Amino acid sequence: MIPDKAEEGNPFYQQKDSKSEESQLDLAGWAGELRRKIATSEEQTAVLRSRAASLRTRADVMLEMAQQADAETKALRGLLQQVETTEVSIKSRSRALPRELARAENLASRIRAHTKIILKAAGKPLGRTEILAQLIEDGISVPGRSPAQRVGKILWAAEEFEYLGKGYWITGEPIADHLIPSKRYRAPNRRK
Repeated sequence: MIPDKAEEGNPFYQQKDSKSEESQLDLAGWAGELRRKIATSEEQTAVLRSRAASLRTRADVMLEMAQQADAETKALRGLLQQVETTEVSIKSRSRALPRELARAENLASRIRAHTKIILKAAGKPLGRTEILAQLIEDGISVPGRSPAQRVGKILWAAEEFEYLGKGYWITGEPIADHLIPSKRYRAPNRRK
């Protein structure tokens, strides 16, 4: 139903009367209300930004922890793979050692053991040819095209010996300073 008079039936219809003219817009009140809302909004923004910063910090720490865990996992996988391959190689070796390999290990261990005795008796570092001569005197023959090189390689690969200047010596054994071989000074050639 449509009212006869639009002014009476419509509550949104503004009538000009003495009351509406007297009440002017309260702009100062609105400005104060807007200022309060702006201040509240700025406070909320500051709180949210500080929370976001703390969450970013936590996220960075968690990402770093995740990267460390990934690195540990990768290292553990590598270690597991090494253990598995070592286990397989030990099983394959234990089944049947080739005779030549067994002889070579036996020869190398004998050379290392006799070299310790030779070096302790000499009291100074010896070269591979001197050690080879002593080994031959003790009855240990070193087969091969160049036995001195073979003795040198066996001693060089062993952790029990170290190479000092011009000779091999037992690792960790003290040696007198005057016995350590030093490089000689060699005068330059003079032009004639």
